[in-house]
Amino acid sequence: MGETGHPELACGIGSWDSDVYGNHRILVRAAATERTAPAVAAELPWRRQDPDPGAVDVIVIGPSGERVRNTVAVEVTDEAGRIAFEPTDGPGTYAVHYLPYAHTGKPYYPQAAYRPPTRTADPGWVHRCGLHDATGWEKLPRAEAVAYEAASAVDSFAPLGFAATEDERARLQQAYGGEQFLLFGEDRAHPLGRYERLPARWALATPFAPHDVTADRGEFHAVQVGVYALQELTEVRAEVRGLPFSVRCVSTGGIDARGRAFERRVTVGAGRAAALWFGIEVPEDAQHGLYEGEIAVGAPGVPERVLPLRLTVGRDVVADGGAGEPWRLARLGWLDSALAQDDEPVAPFTPIEAVAEDGGQRLSLLGRTVEVGPQGLPRRIVSTFTPSVTRADGPPRDLLAAPVTLDIGRPLEHGPLSLDRLGPARVGWSARAAGRDVVLRTEGELEADGFLVVRATVEATADTELDVRLDVPVREEVARYAMGLGLTGRACPAAYDWSWDTPTRNQDAFWLGDPAAGLQLSLRDEHYARPLNTNYYREKPLRTPRSWAGDGAGGVRLRTSEGVRGLCAFSGPLALRAGESRCFEFRLLLTPFKPLEPARQLSERYFHAYASPTEIAEYGANVANLHHATPPNPYINDPLLGADALHSYTEEAHRLGIQVKVYDTVRELTRHTPELPVLASLGDEIFAPGPGGGHAWLREHLGGDYVPGWVAPDVGDVAVVTSGDSRWHNSYVSGIERLRRVVGVDGLYLDDVAYDRTTMKRVRKVLAASGDRPPLVDLHSCNQFREPDGFASSANLYAELLPYVDRLWLGELFDYDGADGDAGGDPAYWLVEISGIPFGLMGEMLEGGGNPWRGLVFGMTARAPMTDVRPLWRAFDQLRLPEAEMTGWWATGTDAPAVRTGRDDVLATTWEGPGGTVAALASWAGEPVDVVLDTASGPVAAYAPAIEGFQPERRFTAGEALRVEPGRGWLVRLG
Repeated sequence: MGETGHPELACGIGSWDSDVYGNHRILVRAAATERTAPAVAAELPWRRQDPDPGAVDVIVIGPSGERVRNTVAVEVTDEAGRIAFEPTDGPGTYAVHYLPYAHTGKPYYPQAAYRPPTRTADPGWVHRCGLHDATGWEKLPRAEAVAYEAASAVDSFAPLGFAATEDERARLQQAYGGEQFLLFGEDRAHPLGRYERLPARWALATPFAPHDVTADRGEFHAVQVGVYALQELTEVRAEVRGLPFSVRCVSTGGIDARGRAFERRVTVGAGRAAALWFGIEVPEDAQHGLYEGEIAVGAPGVPERVLPLRLTVGRDVVADGGAGEPWRLARLGWLDSALAQDDEPVAPFTPIEAVAEDGGQRLSLLGRTVEVGPQGLPRRIVSTFTPSVTRADGPPRDLLAAPVTLDIGRPLEHGPLSLDRLGPARVGWSARAAGRDVVLRTEGELEADGFLVVRATVEATADTELDVRLDVPVREEVARYAMGLGLTGRACPAAYDWSWDTPTRNQDAFWLGDPAAGLQLSLRDEHYARPLNTNYYREKPLRTPRSWAGDGAGGVRLRTSEGVRGLCAFSGPLALRAGESRCFEFRLLLTPFKPLEPARQLSERYFHAYASPTEIAEYGANVANLHHATPPNPYINDPLLGADALHSYTEEAHRLGIQVKVYDTVRELTRHTPELPVLASLGDEIFAPGPGGGHAWLREHLGGDYVPGWVAPDVGDVAVVTSGDSRWHNSYVSGIERLRRVVGVDGLYLDDVAYDRTTMKRVRKVLAASGDRPPLVDLHSCNQFREPDGFASSANLYAELLPYVDRLWLGELFDYDGADGDAGGDPAYWLVEISGIPFGLMGEMLEGGGNPWRGLVFGMTARAPMTDVRPLWRAFDQLRLPEAEMTGWWATGTDAPAVRTGRDDVLATTWEGPGGTVAALASWAGEPVDVVLDTASGPVAAYAPAIEGFQPERRFTAGEALRVEPGRGWLVRLG
């Protein structure tokens, strides 16, 4: 047996219509002497791992390419199949396709249905050939099975997907009956993945034979060892001993996405196979030659066994551990990376300043100040963002009407507050309190981006019952708008009640405020796990917090009284036994996170489609978003697989003044990633558990217990959904760093990401660490306020990521015109749900091209080339808007826009700069209305330049009415 891994058959790649016949076939050769035979018999040693081989059809294709209808599957087992067929084309090679399927459903989310056995043979032929019973097959002349072929290399089962037969396993058991498990050295080029049956290749090899590997200097060399359990193994442990290099076992633990060490429980069932993976870090200055060590594997109650390891280090030196060549699997070294896992600020954020004050601490950061009281809770939150949100040096505004309080239903005696400076960008504090039957420990943190978290843990010292209540009193004049907990963006209601329903609702957070001052409250406990999103929420929903939800009576209520909007989270009656505890974690995101950058918004012109840099430059754009399934970025969420092409594309784009961003979100992973089988072998650590199914490739190579991901048929790409929180995020951050430093990309296009703010911070830091200009990151989202996504507003869902994003594209399935009720017909919905402005961001529109008039009062356009926005780009330049200061319609007081329309349903945003004063007007009125443009000096004349598809050229005299049609508007220069 050679590298093919099949004892009886040569293995190769063939060409046929896999959508009709499946991805796998066995070639059988009918001899010349059988020309006149009415039927031939073939035994097919397919060594299958699919769950029910007898439930799948077998199709025979003759040398002519025609299907052989007279075919009978006499016997089908997982080990082999016995078939008979009529050699209609005479002697030659016939192809037996044994996993034919049809894909149903949407092309991007297909479901493979394997074709059931179908009788196509003529009954008379069956009777004449004696195939009406099993004995007839034995009497037929034989056609020899000679080869296995797959439709592509990535589809192939070779070499480890061919299972050992029962006889082969029995011989191995008999030869090594005194062992509880066997070890096999295996080449890294042949990862076992999720195949659990003993590979035939291992069954015919010698267990415990020395494992020879060759590495280059400077390489992170991946080593694979197969384990075959003759008896069940639990809590498997493994190490490499005897080498003078650093070695770690990737399979038994590592460093999680937050920089914490963890151990992974490895179990191998009796009669099952598994792979253990190690990484050897060979220094660049290592002496070339042979190094000998051993791989030791054991488990509790099981004698340790060793496999000799012989490592030959060559003379060549590779850079970056060999990560530039994905076939090496050296990127597995990134799994345990702590890159950018620090508490340093990243622009535009600045270090936190801390000053002791009245038994607490006053903590200052960009545009905000937080005072923490002696109990460890915020007692004051101040914003200094200007009403237009374009600067952070405005007059201070208090958000809170009174201190935040946490009441557990009884008096407490509080100890002193202790402050811990965790780093320039993070400050922590702690406090302790005690009362009848309880101890309360409060720990808090504030970060430089405005992220504040408090973890209050209540421990019962005796059996007791609690009723915990968190009160966040916000000034009514600040809390003008709201979003979350079942509400889309809107004017804040005076009262609202909400209760937990996590199986169907991705809801644990509520935002309220205005564009220049707000906060998002989210409720969690110590068991929080990030759910999946974007069509996958039901596969992994939120865990209901045992603290805040209490014994089922917990919830949130909002009440307004005497100028205060009281936001209250409560547990309801909650019984605790002595020694039992509950963690009441709440997070406050203090918004906006940073000032708006209107000039950057209007001067960066996005081109969101694949085209050559020359074509993009000629179009007039200067930022290119490269989606996956394009020539420079062919496979989803692994752009480094096309690094050379992407580097060439980026260099050419830079020469033409175009910045390049790539699609890379980590939410799914392409089947073309060489490390995918290794990641799959880690159970549910990297890939989210789920129902399985989906594309045929997933069924055939991952078995079950996964969530099918995106399929791009035009490039043959298939993906599987990753967990929302895993070590793969460490690899992702390292990959982004390489994309920026080595490939030269300018940033990322994020499409409904699955990771949290920790990973987003790290991504921003590695992007900012290199390159000759600030990085660009934009976030796109399909409207998540839908049943499949758990009714979570996209802006609310991704709020924790937005400090590190530059612009939004909210996007697909959003209601811009109010056709689906009153959402798009409400300016508050636009402001809170779509624009990003309350978070310090601006954005663009997608669905149906958006509404260009309404969008413009938020500084938004649609995105080219799906919508031709070049006429608006030309108008921006003609009016010199990128050089002007924008004041949005939402600004109040002395900072309000210079232009008034006299109507609440016709809004105006202004730009003042070298091009004069320019106003964008848009109507939310239900009928045509006439407005007169008014300033502090009285009515003013206006000029509307001709903008193709937007407005005709018009001049308006001072006091002349402008007719504004429903859902439309104007862009005018005053005077």
